[in-house]
Amino acid sequence: MTWQEQLDQAEVAMGDDRYHDALQLCDLAALQGDDARYHAALMRGDVLLQLGDALGALSSYDSVADPDLADAELDCCRGLALFELVRFAEADNALRSALRGQPNLAEAHFALGLIAEIMGTGRDIEYFRKARALAPELYPVTPQLTRNDFEAVVEEAMACLPEPVRQATKGIPILIADVVHPGDLLQSDPPLSPRVLGMFIGVPPTELSLLDAPSEQQPTILLFKRNLERACPSKDILIEEIRTTVLHEVGHAIGLDESALCDLGLE
Repeated sequence: MTWQEQLDQAEVAMGDDRYHDALQLCDLAALQGDDARYHAALMRGDVLLQLGDALGALSSYDSVADPDLADAELDCCRGLALFELVRFAEADNALRSALRGQPNLAEAHFALGLIAEIMGTGRDIEYFRKARALAPELYPVTPQLTRNDFEAVVEEAMACLPEPVRQATKGIPILIADVVHPGDLLQSDPPLSPRVLGMFIGVPPTELSLLDAPSEQQPTILLFKRNLERACPSKDILIEEIRTTVLHEVGHAIGLDESALCDLGLE
């Protein structure tokens, strides 16, 4: 089997969520020469990025990077990984470099739009429009609700929560932020993705004891309005996504880790 066929199979496996098989196929393909190693590293990085391992993805991309050669595809890949790692200045540089070599990379325009939105530069609409013009099926228009309408949807979603969960959230404020704040994302190691829909900040009440000093940060659940709107094409889906996100973050509030949340179907 040629390395091209192995990577084609890896792409199919990734599309079927068979990530372990995809990584194995990438490793096999990489043994077949320099060209194979280059393309296998890109595919491996894509698989790792899909798995949420942005640092591993960046390492894979960097393993075949040549600083003396312009490579728009690789720059775009690196930019996307750096974005997920909240290294926005480096991501911005890599994505702009990619667009200098290949101006029609919709992914790069969209990621630059996300960075501009988070950093408040005012250029996000320009980048989003360009990405949408290049790939309308990947980046459709997502309506933005008014703050009052969004709060009403959150209240509707909260009413759908099981009674024990509603009781658990009574002492925990649920706040709505338009966009994520880099400092909040960097509280985790590795950082949370800038595309995250919600997060729990503060020390879970279950981890406090009578001997602990009062926490400076009140336990709070944050919901990120723009990320939720982009992820949900309809009101019904938005309500369900908010419900799931709150359930996930309440899980953190009562001390459950990611493994336990996955077992409960709240990953």
